[in-house]
Amino acid sequence: MGAQTSKVARKLPTKPRPETLSNVPKESPSTLGSAFSAASESKTDFIEEDSRDPHLDENLRTLGPVTIQPTVTKMRASDTMLGIINKRRQEEKREVKGLTVSDGLISVDSLFSLLEQRKRMNPGEINKPEIRQAILKKYEIDEPTLSTLLKYYNTMAIMPPSIDDKEERRMGAWVSDKKDWEAQVKTVDERNKAIKKARQEAMKDNNRASKPKDSEQDQKLKDLFDEGY
Repeated sequence: MGAQTSKVARKLPTKPRPETLSNVPKESPSTLGSAFSAASESKTDFIEEDSRDPHLDENLRTLGPVTIQPTVTKMRASDTMLGIINKRRQEEKREVKGLTVSDGLISVDSLFSLLEQRKRMNPGEINKPEIRQAILKKYEIDEPTLSTLLKYYNTMAIMPPSIDDKEERRMGAWVSDKKDWEAQVKTVDERNKAIKKARQEAMKDNNRASKPKDSEQDQKLKDLFDEGY
């Protein structure tokens, strides 16, 4: 038993199978060399010919030229969105036109310009007939509307910051003319000067209080020298 092999020897076929003979490749790497050499960065005649689809070309020739009819979307004249768009266009044209008023409306820019102009006038200048007429013509408003605007509406006049405010906020004030504006600015400046002066005096008092007092002997020497002079 020890002399015999434990495995059966494998017997290899001596003849090829019939299916292997029917699937023999017709091309070899040497014959495919010309096809691989046809690769190029630009389209050559070989690439164009290879990429064509004969069935697609035949179908396209059968169809012939195709005419595409233009599509027109009809919108209803009573559409709500169209009304909003038209209204918006009218408002934009009105704003581009300039600082004018129409249909009883005044733009924010026009109102701001009018009130800022009033703040920079001298006292009583806004009531002069020629100035009044110029404003009415420029902004296309009537006299009652102008009087109402000047009485109940105004833009803020920004004051200088107070030095005792850590956040350095700037307060807004109602001013009626240029002189009133300057007076309120002057009031804030005077208040800041008074606060600054009070702080300086307080610092001097603190320095005098923190200064050490002379001893009795030093005081006698100082008095002696003072008497000598």
